[in-house]
Amino acid sequence: MDSAYLTPEVLSRPNLTVAVNASATRIIFDTSGSSPRATGVEFASSKDSPRFCVRAKKEVILSYVTFMSHSVRVAH
Repeated sequence: MDSAYLTPEVLSRPNLTVAVNASATRIIFDTSGSSPRATGVEFASSKDSPRFCVRAKKEVILSYVTFMSHSVRVAH
């Protein structure tokens, strides 16, 4: 795992949990208002592993990253 941004100071934040080798399986929406709003994420470490659900107090930030993929080229 690349740790350029995950310094010990960042990882010690009380509002941050890093799930390694996990993939989002579902985005949880609140549909009670006039427009749907993302409020959480369901994730798992593999297709057959248990699912975990986390809810956001303020906002959900989605980021898609392909790490060590054939489509990503890194200059050394």
